[in-house]
Amino acid sequence: MRRLLCKILFLSLAAPYLAGAEPRPGHMVYLRTVDPSIEQDIRYASPHNFTGHVLDGYAAPECLLSLEAAKALARVQTALRTQGYGLKVFDCYRPSRAVADMGRFATEPGDPLKAEFYPRLDKKDFWRLGYVARVSNHSKGNTVDLTLTGPQALPADTWTPAVAPVDCTAPYGQRWHDGALDMGTGFDCFDEPAHTDNPTINAVAKQNRQTLSRAMEKEGFAGYSKEWWHFTYTRDAALQNVMDFPITPLDPGSVLGTSHQLIVVTTKTWTDSQGTAQRYERQGNTFRPYEAPFPVVLGKSGLAWGKGLTPVDPQDGPIKREGDGKAPAGIFKLGTAFGYDTTADTRLPYLALTPAIECVDDSQSTHYNQLVDGATVAKDWNSSEHMRSMDELYRQGIVIQHNTPPSPASGSCIFFHVWRSPTSPTLGCTAMDQADMARLLSWLDPRQSPLLIQMPEEQYQHFSERWNLPGH
Repeated sequence: MRRLLCKILFLSLAAPYLAGAEPRPGHMVYLRTVDPSIEQDIRYASPHNFTGHVLDGYAAPECLLSLEAAKALARVQTALRTQGYGLKVFDCYRPSRAVADMGRFATEPGDPLKAEFYPRLDKKDFWRLGYVARVSNHSKGNTVDLTLTGPQALPADTWTPAVAPVDCTAPYGQRWHDGALDMGTGFDCFDEPAHTDNPTINAVAKQNRQTLSRAMEKEGFAGYSKEWWHFTYTRDAALQNVMDFPITPLDPGSVLGTSHQLIVVTTKTWTDSQGTAQRYERQGNTFRPYEAPFPVVLGKSGLAWGKGLTPVDPQDGPIKREGDGKAPAGIFKLGTAFGYDTTADTRLPYLALTPAIECVDDSQSTHYNQLVDGATVAKDWNSSEHMRSMDELYRQGIVIQHNTPPSPASGSCIFFHVWRSPTSPTLGCTAMDQADMARLLSWLDPRQSPLLIQMPEEQYQHFSERWNLPGH
């Protein structure tokens, strides 16, 4: 039986004031607006890095890259997911002020996390040994530090200053658990076992490094011999300038900047289970309505803020909780289309549902919030939806990327799908007449970066100017 498991991460919408900060260039984008399925653990936005403090310029734990580098990384993620793997990024664009901060640390007294990150190294040798650069490609927007995730990874731990440091070269089960597969060492490990082709690491770690390197190189990323996690995108010669704009929280208005198709769903109030959907297409700097609006039904208990592309203040409305029967409000990317037929009139990626296809809603499963083939995947879940046992509801549908990447108990299996009737609410999805579902499928184009915007009318008007929403 379906469960809607909900927990949300809250961040303030207001970016901190940074005096004299240069603006973010137009070619630099937030990775989560291109591919929110790539996990992020931005280490320099927290004290859990080799310096032991938050670096200058990191006012938010966000990955920014050039648009072309972000798209290439999304292609890597797509390829890896077909093999059962995924990506987690530790650092992306790095303001030049942060590079200078690293340099100051290397010349000043104090080694708060030496025991974890460089137990056999004197920090004055960082530059000589190639672990820290005086001018970093990270500051050009084309370089990323990342790792490989997968079903065999140990769950990520939560770091606090009270955690006892463990040598980054210690065996996989003993060193810091970052939620990734065994890569031979931890991230930012300034030691020879972290060198990409080091012969002393175990066979599993060697294979994982090779899997990551091959996938990255195929899309134009070149590795670095001293750091297995470090890759630079090489297919955009224009990325030559060092930048110093600060990393700030994602401005919701920026989310819409790369989108050319919107689906806006609104209800009268938070508790309404019936609403209206309107499609929009970009014309220059504005969005224009596309064809007529159509009715939809939502969660039986209405709406509540979900985990999408735009963090919200908890004072702005109800928060989605486990089993509350509410559909998620916010701004969301769209994923795979699916249906009973072998093919469909859509440009979205399409999954033909077989009787074995399930959507896993067990938050303890490594496949939580994923569509899986139960006939081929080793079962580690106790609860799921069988996608061909829902009458005609899933004859056609589209994945709404709520809680992507998945956090335990934060909600799962949220879709557009066919309704039972105009008055039959859902358990958390957005449903419509089959004819409207078919029109939506044929209209959507992933090259246009389509987004779903879903919330009550009052909240839509409230955020309209701040988020650059189309007139509604």
